[in-house]
Parts: sequence; C-alpha cells; structure tokens
Amino acid sequence: MDRMPRWMHGITWACSIVALLAIAPCTHAQQDATAVQSPQRTAILEFPDLGAVPGTTDSRLGPLPGALSTTFDPGGSTAGSGVLGGRQRTGRLPRGGKGRPTTSTVAAGRGLQLPAALPAPAVLPGSAAVPGTLVDAAVFADEGPADGLTLDAAIERMMAANLDVRALRHEITQADADVLTAGLRTNPLVYMDTQFIPYGTFNDQRPGGPTQYDLNITYPLDMSHKRQARTVVARMAKSTMEAQFQDVVRRQIDTVARAFVALQSARIDMLTAQAAVRRRERFLEDMRRDARPDDAATADSIDHLSLALERSRTNLGDNVEAFEDAQEGLAVLLNMPPGEAASLEPRGSLRSTVPPPPPLEELSRLALRCRPDVHAARHGVTRAGAEVSLQRANRFDDVYLFYDPITYQDNRPSNQLSSHSWAIGLTFALPIYNRNQGNIAKAESNVTQTKLELSALERRVLAEVRLATREYDRSRQALEQIESAVLPRMTATMERKAHEFAAGRLTADDFEVTLDDATEVAQSYRDAIVRHRRSMLDLNTAVGLRILP
Repeated sequence: MDRMPRWMHGITWACSIVALLAIAPCTHAQQDATAVQSPQRTAILEFPDLGAVPGTTDSRLGPLPGALSTTFDPGGSTAGSGVLGGRQRTGRLPRGGKGRPTTSTVAAGRGLQLPAALPAPAVLPGSAAVPGTLVDAAVFADEGPADGLTLDAAIERMMAANLDVRALRHEITQADADVLTAGLRTNPLVYMDTQFIPYGTFNDQRPGGPTQYDLNITYPLDMSHKRQARTVVARMAKSTMEAQFQDVVRRQIDTVARAFVALQSARIDMLTAQAAVRRRERFLEDMRRDARPDDAATADSIDHLSLALERSRTNLGDNVEAFEDAQEGLAVLLNMPPGEAASLEPRGSLRSTVPPPPPLEELSRLALRCRPDVHAARHGVTRAGAEVSLQRANRFDDVYLFYDPITYQDNRPSNQLSSHSWAIGLTFALPIYNRNQGNIAKAESNVTQTKLELSALERRVLAEVRLATREYDRSRQALEQIESAVLPRMTATMERKAHEFAAGRLTADDFEVTLDDATEVAQSYRDAIVRHRRSMLDLNTAVGLRILP
C-alpha cells in the first residue's frame, strides 16, 4: 500500500487530536455535571422525611427548652435528609407509610400513581448531535445495553424495595391504629364495698349497722361527643400523613431521577474516555510505524502524544471511578445488593427532543391540583378545624351514671330478716373554673396559622414551577444555540486550523489554543445536554406529575 503524503498525515494527526481532546471528559466532569443545573441541588443520598404535620397543634418551633421528649424532631427540611434512614415523629397521629404497590404509593385508589410514560416522539430535524471533529454523535446516540435499567424501572424498584420508604409506609398502619384508639369508649367501673363493720359487735348500748354489702357500677356518659371528635381528628391526621407520604415518594422519585441521570452522564464520560485512549493508542502506533529516524519533528510529536496518552489513561481511571460511584449511589436508592451494583447499566438516551410542556399557567394549575404537599396542607386545615371541635367538646367532662343493683343489709345479728335494695345516681363536674378556654384559643389560632402556611406553600409551589419552567426554557435555548451556532462554527474553525497547521502556516502553540477552545466547546455541549435532561425531570417534580419523559 502506498504511504499517505506527509501533509495528509498532518491533517489526520490534527483532526485526531481535536476529536480526542473534544470527547475526552474533564477530570472533574462528574462534579461539574452535578452542579450544572443549580447550586441549590441536594445530595443524591437523602433521608426521606415526612416533615412537619400540617394542622397539628404541636409547636412548629420544635421542643421547648426543658421539655421532656422521647422522640426525635421530625423537621421540615429535606436538604439534609436521605435514603439511608428515616426520622421518628413527634407526638401522635402524624405521618404516613404505605403498602407495597408497584405504581401506587398509598392504599388502592388513594395513592399517587405514576402515569404511563409518554411515547417517544420523532426526533425533530436538526436535533441530532452535529457531526464533525468536535462531537462524537455515536456516544450521545448510544442508549445503553438492551437489558439495561430504564428510568421507569428504577422508579418502580425504588418504590417497592427502598428500605426507608418501606419503613415510612408503616406510619399509615400506625395511623389506622390511632383511629381505632381514638374511637374506643371509656370502660365502666365496678366498685364493691362493705359498710358498718363493727369493732366487735353492735348492742343496745352501742347500736349500729346493720352491716351493709354494696355492688356499684359506674358508667361514663360522653354527653359532649368527645369520642366522635377524637375519631374525626385521627381520621384527618391519617389523610394528612397519606398525602405527606405521597410527597416523600415524589421527592424520592426526583432523587432517583437525578441519580439515574448522573449514572448516564458518568457512563458517557467513561465511554468517551475509553474511545480517547483507544484512538491515541492507534494514532501513536501509526506515527511510530511511519516515522523516519532522521525526522526530529516527528520524534517530538511522538513524545508529546505519549505524554497525552498517559494523561488520557489517568483520566480514564478517574472516569471509571466516577461511574462506579454513580452505580453505588443508585444501587443504594434501589436497595440492590453490592454485587449487583457493579453490573448496573442505564438504558435510555440523555438527548431526547420532545414537544414543549404546556404553558406556565396550565403548569401552575396542575401543580396546585396534583402536588401532594399541597394536598397535605389542605387536609391540615381541615384537621385544624376538627381540633377546634375536639377542644370545645373537651369543655365538659364525662357524666358518670352510678347504679347500685344490689345493697345487702345483714340483719342476722338482730335476729331479723336481711334486706335488699338498689340505688342510682349521677356524678358530673361543674364547669365553673376550667372550661378548656386555653386549648380552645390555641386550636383556633392554629386554624389561622395552618391557613397561612397553606397560602405560603402554594406561593412556594408556584415559584418552584416558574423556576423549573424558566430553567427548562433556558436550558433548551442554550442547547439549541450550541447545536445551531457554536458547534458548526467551531467545527469549521478546526478544519481551517488543521489545514493551516498541516501546511506549516500555524505554530504548534497557536494550534494548541484552538484545541483548548474546541475541548471547552465540546464539554459545554455535554453539560448542556445533561442540564436540559435534568430540567425536564425537575419540571415533573415541581408540577408533581409526569408531563415529560
């Protein structure tokens, strides 16, 4: 075979260097990708927490100084909470748990269900990765192995297998027990006594008696319907914690989605690093085979490429470690054995073009209608009203009905017939001093407080939707701008610089600057793809509904 002209070798070398540098991920690609979307993102490993219970009369400020407490503060923040453990709840009748459904999160008919995945639309014209020397389109088109784990499958497994979510489901069972306890009646009292027992015997000088034996039954009567009010409060507390558990699942779905995207991004970085090493090895082998002993410039290029190959191998090791870390993080969320984490491969493309979501007004209405935390706050308002009714019912104590079915008077010491009788009576408290005024005032204030909390939550939810929509629009614009303007121009520039460098009209230092620019553009393109994919999933989380795949 005829050898290629020397100027073609130069062009091939330049283009290969560009492709290798462009697709080789940065050493800190994983850290950068994690922070691409927002600096306020939380860590992948989160502890699920139901948070404060809406409508409860417990203090929102946590335990007071000096107060005795045997439970942990449930807290209201999710920033430092994660899948490695749950938190206990304060007081009774607060949070929620759930049964084992695959797509529902609470009891049948009441749970938050995952809608069916949207059909993947056809790729819009011009949306595919731009071919050329800057971007390896095949890497972004690779959806992973056919038997890999899809995002939907990961979500389903998390809901069924995550130990912390499973632990929180038991809160619903405990809430059922609380409803049962609240509806129990007070037990009647049985009292037996003996009266007029003499110290010795009764006589004419010391008359007394006769000795009397009583059997008394005292039955409490709930005249103010406290039991019914307690049952209503307990049922409303259960409904509130069911909605809170749905919100835990919503947040955990977002956590799994972020971990899945991190795994996809790490896989792409690893694949590109592997491709970079293979290309450098092949190109270095070709250079050594075709090099002439008296060509000093070629020898210098070979030395430079050898150093670059070693850096690429080091970079590959870092990216392999980052991929294994991403596997471990997702495996913890899915409760996979450590042995299965090493074989965890994602299935799905990061670069998917879909029609835009509904307008902001429609998304806001959907969020207020679908977000489970909003539902929990609304149930909390109803529960707060039920607490007022309960405290008003507690103004009056039970009325005790006293019934003595038999009183036996022993007249045998006086040689007379013994007698039998019965008695009946009522015992009730006079509501003069304590009419539960303080607890009633507290419960009424709690209604106003809970309504204000609901209004504040609705405003935050609408703000989250606006921010997520804004991020989605901006990330899509940035991605389209890179694909339509930046990549073609950079590709043309690289082709021109490669010809100039091969022809000897461009110095190595100047060409190195161009290579650095190309590498930065290629990394920006990868970051833009990851950012846009995350913005799609974050919009789903903000709305509380799967509107984007």
